[in-house]
Amino acid sequence: MNKKIKVMFPFVEAGFGHIMTERAICDAFEKKYGNYCEIVRSDFYKEAETPACRKFEDRLCREVKEYNKFNAYGYLSMWALMFFGTKISSDFIMKSLVRHSYRDSMAYIEKVAPDVVISTHWATNYYAEHMKNKPYTVMYVPDAHINELFQYNCDLTLACTEEGLERAKKKKRRYNESNLKLAPLAIRKEAFSVEGTKSEIRRRLGHADKFTVYITEGGYGIGLAEKLSEMLLEKDLPISVIVVCGKNPELYERLKKLKVGKNTSFYPYGFSENVLEMIASSDVYFGKSGNGLMEPAFFGVPTVVTHSANTIERRLA
Repeated sequence: MNKKIKVMFPFVEAGFGHIMTERAICDAFEKKYGNYCEIVRSDFYKEAETPACRKFEDRLCREVKEYNKFNAYGYLSMWALMFFGTKISSDFIMKSLVRHSYRDSMAYIEKVAPDVVISTHWATNYYAEHMKNKPYTVMYVPDAHINELFQYNCDLTLACTEEGLERAKKKKRRYNESNLKLAPLAIRKEAFSVEGTKSEIRRRLGHADKFTVYITEGGYGIGLAEKLSEMLLEKDLPISVIVVCGKNPELYERLKKLKVGKNTSFYPYGFSENVLEMIASSDVYFGKSGNGLMEPAFFGVPTVVTHSANTIERRLA
């Protein structure tokens, strides 16, 4: 009996856009090819089980949070990537940022020994490219343009926008017709399961059936969510306001204490699993730029972008 091809889908937390995109691609791939391949879903740095790997992922998360707290830092970081270029930037981040993280990550991916690695984050593609028995590498870029870290070598780069594809084609030393393709925007399969009118969804959620504003500031809840909530509650309009705080329990606790008038219905949430229904029930979406903007677009909900943490997010907006 022939051995099945082992296809690895590594999940990396650096914000939640990479994870949601990886999950969407993995779900679709498994549905179509699951009988023919061995699918490995890997929570990469956590399953590597070393302090250095956990520290590296924590550092990625911290960088994303800093970009959102201090936008100038985010834009400066993107400028530095462009200034130093793909090779120097990638080697420094992967091998020098956290001691032993590269060594431990390589040990883990060599242990898994995949035949194919499909990444939505540049870090895991970097490891795959440096394996002793290099697998076939695929990198799906969940951003509007292919930035320097995503330009690292791989066998197939998938751009999700035509503009990103056309810009990449100009880098003729890096890309050609065989290693660069356009792919559809990846969205979670759960989005296709949301059924009903806005009124019906609101009833399922236990929300009032009236004009609904949805507010979020990404997975870490850093941005203008609190100020927007205070402004809307102060006006006491006859509307519903949904705020999803993500992994920001301090914000959630502060929002729960806000004074709510007679006319406005206020629904603060922490980290929630049914955000897709909440978005689908909304009439307008307020949130930071990023991969999350694909979801209100999918449901046809008008979007107001509150801020962009760096050049990558500005292009997405």
